This record gives sequence, C-alpha cells and structure tokens, in this order.
Amino acid sequence: MGLTLPPGTVGTSELGEGGIRALEGELEALCVSVDDVFPRPASRENLRAMVRGLLSEVPRKNMWQLAEFAGHPSPDRLQGFLAKAAWDADELRDRVRTFAVAALADQDAVLIADETGDLKKGT
Repeated sequence: MGLTLPPGTVGTSELGEGGIRALEGELEALCVSVDDVFPRPASRENLRAMVRGLLSEVPRKNMWQLAEFAGHPSPDRLQGFLAKAAWDADELRDRVRTFAVAALADQDAVLIADETGDLKKGT
C-alpha cells in the first residue's frame, strides 16, 4: 500500500541534483545563518558537505558515501567533524527550528517527521 501525496507536494525522491542546485542560494543562506555556531572554518565546510550529501541522490547516506560525494578520500574528515568538532548543539537546533518554522509557516500547516531508518539485514 503506497502513500499518495497531495498535488504539488514534492516527495523526497523528486529532489535530484538539479533541484538541489536550484536551492543552492537558500541552502547557503541557511548555512551562513549558523556559521557562528561553528568556530572553525573547517567545521563550516564540513557542515556544508554533510548537508549537501544528505540532500543528494546518494542511495545510502553512510559516511563513506557522503565523504565520496564531498570528494574526500575517506570518511575520516566527516567522522571527525561529527565526533570531535565543538559546537553548541542546542543553539544549532534552535536556529534550524526557527528557519524551518518561518519557511513552513501557514495557518493550516502540519509537519510530520518520520525517521524509519534504513532496513537492516538479519533479525
């Protein structure tokens, strides 16, 4: 049983590389709005690489594929960013929430987030 989206709704499978490029200005504006949360320039670059990779058509969003998409020889740089880089997670969350609320603001709007994850093999 498949889910039918209302007319005009963009399903995640419909946002290809061209769609991401069309949104580049908005994506960069969002990243700029949180740049000061990341004190190091390398962290800001890694943030952009992660976001672009997560929005890309990369079929599996694991660190190896995200690193490859970003042009890195291994996932070490992105793993280090997530594991060791310093940033204020609460401040980042609050700013992204503010951005999302402003972008989705409508009297009748409803946002449903469903993180079902990847299907795993085995039991």
